[in-house]
Amino acid sequence: MKAWNILLTLVSALLLVGSIKAVLDYWQYDELAADVAQMMLHQVSVEDVRQQVREAIARDDPADARMYLRLAGMFGYALDPAEFATELQRLESPLHTARRTVNDFAAGFLQGEAASGAGVAGALTSDFTVVGDARDLWEQYQLYAKGEPVNELIVTLAGVGVGLTAATVASAGTATSAKGGVSTAKLAARTGRLTPRFQKFLLKQGGDVFDYKAFLLVARAEKNLDGLGKAALKAYDPQAARAIKQTAEQLNNIRRSSSMADVLHLVQYVDDAGDLSRLEKVSLKYGQETKGVMKLLGKSAIGTVRVLRKSGELLISVASALISLIAFLVSFSGINRKNVSL
Repeated sequence: MKAWNILLTLVSALLLVGSIKAVLDYWQYDELAADVAQMMLHQVSVEDVRQQVREAIARDDPADARMYLRLAGMFGYALDPAEFATELQRLESPLHTARRTVNDFAAGFLQGEAASGAGVAGALTSDFTVVGDARDLWEQYQLYAKGEPVNELIVTLAGVGVGLTAATVASAGTATSAKGGVSTAKLAARTGRLTPRFQKFLLKQGGDVFDYKAFLLVARAEKNLDGLGKAALKAYDPQAARAIKQTAEQLNNIRRSSSMADVLHLVQYVDDAGDLSRLEKVSLKYGQETKGVMKLLGKSAIGTVRVLRKSGELLISVASALISLIAFLVSFSGINRKNVSL
């Protein structure tokens, strides 16, 4: 009888070990997107929104002020637009608006700098006419020729931009979305909006397509912007462009969902492909109010929540583990009682 109890204990112990292993195998989590609506209602006050409206007005940005007022209405905050009507009318007067738009567009087109929608439009327009990419390639080549540090990301994205511009022309516009995204990324890099991690991410993807070192070597024989463009095409490998094109298209989708100016703010929350994908989904849902959501909630708006996956396999393995544990304890206690009686 004692031998039988020992055998039963060993069998139940093996079953317990197997059941525990099964539990660990099925103990998996799902990464769920954050509930932005609930976060807005519980973490943001009406005073937080009011302060953002005031700051937008103070920096001569009526578009942002209007955006926060729409956001207040969307989530039911008691914020009356009439409170800011006089100041907004002044900022939105025809003369004031025209002066701001012209100045911002010119700064974007000629210098690649942008703080407003008009500025981003100017920068992107110059890139689509190859002026922007050629300008950036020329600036970086001049640094290289002088022995000064070259911005690897800028020259890489500019080179990819030249290649995608050629592809856009050759494909009758099918590469336009990717080109717009690369131009957006380059503008964000020029204005210091990209996180270090996202810079490395873009540099890796762009480096697979455009060999900037080979470009700099070939460019030594060129004397003008047109020649630099031809040198860039020689260093561009369209067959390796799939990954950078996907990233660029996501950036362009965010730009189209929110606005040309807002995307420069939004990319500051992106570190990797996961962040970019979740930001794209948030922008598709909240559109032109996305910037306000991110400003008020921070990166938590594109965070994830780990939730235990309650699968049938997990429940069965837990039940098996409990049964095996009970069987092991019963058989082990039986052995102990036999020993005591002896």
